[in-house]
Formats: sequence, C-alpha cells, structure tokens
Amino acid sequence: MEKLDPALLDWDDLKVFYYVAREGSLTAAAPLLKLSQPTLGRRLRHFEDRCGFSLFQRSANRLTLTDEGEVVFQHAKSIDDEYMALLRQLAGTAEDLEGTLRLSASDWFSNCVLSEPVTCFSIANPLITVEILTDFRLLNLDRREADLLLRFVKFTSPGIIQRKFTHVRYGLFASQHYIDRVGYPNLKDGGAGHQLITMDSQFDEIADLKWLRHHLPNAHLGVRSNSRELQALASKQGAGLSVLPVVLGNSSGLVEIELFGRPPGKDIWMGYHADLKRLGRLRLLIDHLIEAVPATI
Repeated sequence: MEKLDPALLDWDDLKVFYYVAREGSLTAAAPLLKLSQPTLGRRLRHFEDRCGFSLFQRSANRLTLTDEGEVVFQHAKSIDDEYMALLRQLAGTAEDLEGTLRLSASDWFSNCVLSEPVTCFSIANPLITVEILTDFRLLNLDRREADLLLRFVKFTSPGIIQRKFTHVRYGLFASQHYIDRVGYPNLKDGGAGHQLITMDSQFDEIADLKWLRHHLPNAHLGVRSNSRELQALASKQGAGLSVLPVVLGNSSGLVEIELFGRPPGKDIWMGYHADLKRLGRLRLLIDHLIEAVPATI
C-alpha cells in the first residue's frame, strides 16, 4: 500500500468508511449515520478515490473488505474507539441533572414494569429526557447506543458495571374463553387438543419452552413470536396456552393455570459503562429504579 498524504484524509469520510465496513452494507450503515444510501455511496466512493485503491469487494448484498481495506479498518476502529472513550469520559464527569439518558429493555418489561417508575422520574426531573429503547438486542454500551441496559443475560464486556436488578416470575396463562372452550390441560393426556403460544424457533432452547414440552408433550405449537406482548395478546384472544411473565399475564387479564407449578423464573441484569459511573443524572435514574421496582416481580 502506498503511503498516503494525511491531508487527503478527512475524519468524516473515514467515519463513513468505518460504519459501512463494520455493518457490512450501505443499508445497515445509513440510519446510523443519518445519511441516505445514495449519499453514503457517493461519500464512500470519494474516500476510495482519495485513498487511491479499492477498500471493498462489492457483491449484490454485501461489501467485503479488501486487504487494503482491512488495514484502514483497523486504524479507523482504533480512532473510533478512542473517540467514543473520550465522549464517555467527558459525559461521565457531568454532575448536572439535565440532559438525555437512553434506557434499553425489552418491550413487555418497558411497558409493564418500567413505564410507571420512569414516568414518575420524568415528572420529578423535568430537565432530564429519558429515551426508552424497546429492543431485544444487546446494544453496545461502549458506543453509548444506550446508557443503561436491562437484560436477561449477564454482561461479559470489560468496563461494564452490573448488578442483579430483579427476578421475574413466570406462569402458564390462558384466557377464560379458551378454558371454557377447550378445558384445563391435565397430566393424563399430555396436553392433547391444546394449542401452545411460544417464542419463535430461534428460542427453542429457552427454559419455558422446555418446561412446556415436558408437561404438555402432546400439545400443538400454534402461534410463535419473539414478542411476549404479542404472545399475551394471542392468548387473550383465545389462541392457546402461553408461558408469560406473571406481571404481564396478570395485567393482560389472563387466568394463571397452576396445575404443573410455575415455570423457571429469570433474573434481570442492569448494566452501564464504568466511564459513566459519575454521571449525575444516570446515578439518579438508577437509584430511582432500584427503589421503585421490587426484588421479585
């Protein structure tokens, strides 16, 4: 690779290249950079022209780094990591109780558990804006895609401060209409004639589906979704039996069936980046949520 004139490189263009390379396509990178795909494509071609060589091998659906592109990517990643670390550290020194906080949790947990305490927090702290991101993905705390994450899995990345936030109880639920129409499941027929509402096939190994299959091996898989709220709605409309968080099942007006005992519960973990541990508004929100949400729900 020829040595480049540093004056030819612009951080904004390097950032465009880095996001496209990291995400693997213009389609995935465009919303992150808040640019249209045509604009992103022009910026990328301009950067390659300034570099003097191709940074990507282009196919119909994906961009793959060339050897030269891989070298540029590693340097761009180092620069971006340092830049994000600087932003976190600057933010982490802020003691003022105003600004924006991004809180990420699953849809049902946000609606059933967090909505009331976050509303109370917002009323008490009108200068703080709380953005609730309902997303099942583990967002990147290093890049401040969120400031505070609440998830079912422990955090493994270095630099993350975490604690157990609450324990979620689960139960087997159905609508009264479904029970009147089909009846209660029993131990003798293994759930024959019953419909199950479960997580979709990518979650086949989760504990509640195994629990259902153990107690109701002859029941049929009906509606499947990665949304617990959709499962609760389908159950409310009489589509079948569903394993749901107790707080969600109760709030949906469903009947809990305790014939087999309760399915395994799950812990919710709270995590945030260590660089933000002195961020006043984040500490205030964490303390408020810990006080507002019981240790078991």
